[in-house]
Amino acid sequence: MIKETALFLNKHSYEHFDRGGRSLLPTSELDIHLVTRRRWQGGLDGFADHPLSHVTLCDGDDENYNRWRDVSTWILRHHPVSRIIAVHERAVLLAAELRSKFSLPGTDHETALLFRDKLRMKEAVQRSGAAALPAFSALDSPEDLNRVDWSTGRKVIKSRWGLAAKDVYMADSLDQARDVVSALDLSNGQFGIEEFIDGPIFHCDSVVVNGEIRFVSVGKYLVNPSAYSPGGVFGTLLLDDAELVPRIHRMNAAVLSALGLKDGTAHLELFRTPADELVFCEVASRPPGGAIPHIIEWQYGFNIVEAQIRIDAGLPVSLGRSTSAGTCGFLSFYPGGGEARGIPPHRFGALDIVEHIKHHGAGNGLGGVRHSTDFLDSYVVRAPDEKGFVDRMARIQDEYWQ
Repeated sequence: MIKETALFLNKHSYEHFDRGGRSLLPTSELDIHLVTRRRWQGGLDGFADHPLSHVTLCDGDDENYNRWRDVSTWILRHHPVSRIIAVHERAVLLAAELRSKFSLPGTDHETALLFRDKLRMKEAVQRSGAAALPAFSALDSPEDLNRVDWSTGRKVIKSRWGLAAKDVYMADSLDQARDVVSALDLSNGQFGIEEFIDGPIFHCDSVVVNGEIRFVSVGKYLVNPSAYSPGGVFGTLLLDDAELVPRIHRMNAAVLSALGLKDGTAHLELFRTPADELVFCEVASRPPGGAIPHIIEWQYGFNIVEAQIRIDAGLPVSLGRSTSAGTCGFLSFYPGGGEARGIPPHRFGALDIVEHIKHHGAGNGLGGVRHSTDFLDSYVVRAPDEKGFVDRMARIQDEYWQ
């Protein structure tokens, strides 16, 4: 039987799709034309373990995707491609653009724009009444700052197209905001400004098939994603709160409906204020980043990145339910902050560590951290409950730096 052909636009390191020697790519079910970053950017790390017949290498820093677009267009015109796969946020919009241009199934360009442009996203959520929102507006010139109500406190200036908490700035006054924007390029609708929301941040991760949410999980960030710094830590914990989790499920369903996601995965973030109000932050139409897919796999028995790949490829998806009592989370360490010694494997059992992920190429080479998931080491941890996880997290931090 002749297999269908898919174009895979990949911004991750290729080894990102290896899970313990098993490739997440369905190469036995379809032919894949891979367009990926150059070797020195990690594009083909691990390729020898799961080789493909058709590979094109492109510069990974092509923010306008001109080369990526040209190469992909040529492939689509000269090969019988019926599907386009993309799991990285920097690839989903180009994939959607090409689907619309070539009339291929999957998320179209207009829908993808709502999940990438944070201003359009919030406008659509606001029109639908799907969720409470911080006050927000476009920031296209320094003059726009004068129309913001500074009497209500801190504001957040952030890229409308950013990811992994990059290009996020805080301002407590008009003068501070002017200082921030003096160093930014505000042309071409690049930035927005919104109210700062106090309170912990949660994430809700979904799998959607034919417009139906087939899987959903809720986690709580243990550190604000925008607070990344050299020598710092980050983590998240899956929740099973009988009162809070259903409320987040309802917000998530309303937002995904308002934005029109029919097939794929989604990663939604929200705040919980001291007054117990749930306030929408943003949502992406792709799998969660960092080690969240790992903890979902340990808790629910399936890989959410693989689910996105199979949905994009038009293949059936097997999802899971919680595989055991208790909960799962991860603790990650950023580069910097002294000599990292790590946790020796013989200590994993005592600390309930079930997986260690060593991230290659962490940091910017100058002692800095590039974004919120620029981890050096991540540890996936099983625990009976949130209190137990926090206890294990403290012990892991102590041992990591010893």
